[in-house]
Amino acid sequence: MRENADSQNNIDFADQPKQSETEIGHEIHSEFEQIIRSAYADYDKNKISIRSENKADGAGKKKRGAPKGHQAYNRIVPSRARKIVIVPMEEKCPIHKETLHKSKKIVEKTIIDLHFTKGGCRKTITNYLSTKGYCQRCGKYYIPPIFKLGYQLFGHSFQAWTIYQRIILRLPYRIITQVMEDLFGERASEGTILNFMRYFAEYYAATEKNLVKRILESPFIHVDETRINIQGAEHYVWVFTDGKHVVFRITETRETTLVHEFLSNYKGVLISDFYPGYDSVMCKQQKCWAHLIRDINDDLWSEPFNTEFESFILEVKNLIMPIFDDIEKYGLKKIHLNKFNKSVENFYKNNVIDRDYTSELTIKYQKRFQHYKESLFTFLEYDSIPWNNNMAERAIRQLAIQRKISGTFFEHSAPQYLQLLGIAQTCRFQNKSFLKFLISEKKDVDEFKATKRLNISMMSGPGERGEANDSTDAIE
Repeated sequence: MRENADSQNNIDFADQPKQSETEIGHEIHSEFEQIIRSAYADYDKNKISIRSENKADGAGKKKRGAPKGHQAYNRIVPSRARKIVIVPMEEKCPIHKETLHKSKKIVEKTIIDLHFTKGGCRKTITNYLSTKGYCQRCGKYYIPPIFKLGYQLFGHSFQAWTIYQRIILRLPYRIITQVMEDLFGERASEGTILNFMRYFAEYYAATEKNLVKRILESPFIHVDETRINIQGAEHYVWVFTDGKHVVFRITETRETTLVHEFLSNYKGVLISDFYPGYDSVMCKQQKCWAHLIRDINDDLWSEPFNTEFESFILEVKNLIMPIFDDIEKYGLKKIHLNKFNKSVENFYKNNVIDRDYTSELTIKYQKRFQHYKESLFTFLEYDSIPWNNNMAERAIRQLAIQRKISGTFFEHSAPQYLQLLGIAQTCRFQNKSFLKFLISEKKDVDEFKATKRLNISMMSGPGERGEANDSTDAIE
């Protein structure tokens, strides 16, 4: 058996099974794998409003404050500020619009922030001083807007830095607080980072709405979904992208009601995998050839000596290889691709319609090609319609990595994380720095001008393709 294992197809090793193939099968595998590689190569070229449903009034409300026995956290506000800013007093009463009178009451606020330069960043401490304005009509004191931030001690840029650590570097909240103390000498609780996430989700709500608008104006939209664990319960996250903008949605089930609502008035082309839930969306569709070719390759490996199936797939290969050759030469231009419509019709006439096959595997693919006839070759009819759904997979990959690191997410923070992740992926697709976009305080990613990335090598954590950190830390 050892002597004949390499040459006999009915002899195999249990720990090292062979991938058997015929001469024709070898040709099909090699060319299909080339197509798959071209789909992944497109990665280098080239949101989600998460809204949790309102619960019934009074239902599930918790008492304010920390649980009994929780250790209190006291922050020491810096007493020495490097910069003092005198803020003009409020001039008008916001209610009666009357001129406010200057009082003797002084209001002050200290802000700890980061100042970014080409070489890195440094911590700044600024003390803001102003006088309270008094309205004789309503008998109240009024202060400038900068003092209405409540107890918030950290400035926008400092908070942007922490969001970057969480979204891009995928650090757990506990590690972020350690890095804050090590680099800047500032202590904070994990709850403080959660407050930053909440503040930025509110601040960039308009940004997310704008991303949705831009996606729905695109001639095509990629969609995909993946599982996510919310405190032990399985949920689904959906991604929508046009290759430049990304948004996410979250649902408790895999039902596509949300997809139908999102695309209710959409007139472009939806690009998706073969999940049946997408089939009923009322718009033109393009199914992902990369998914189909992977399935064909796997089934051809599993039944290498099924001559009927091999002959059918050989016809598929002879149909699509010239198409992909022209795409490589001329791009996704219908003026060059329209000529293949006749080849498609001949393929269906000779190999799919009214053909009697005996192999279950061949019959399965015969039905699949027949069912998706209208959505497998849409890219031949329009300009610039992708033939694969890899852009959606690329957009959702960051979430899949974070899922492996964290294991689970908390319900109250998952929507905020996904909203900011959508903006981060939009910056990535447009080759713009997510950190610099946050620091700029602008809200339109498209209008934000891409510049050279900041040199912030002192920021700790794994890179885009770095190793996952502390997989046991599931604080979300």
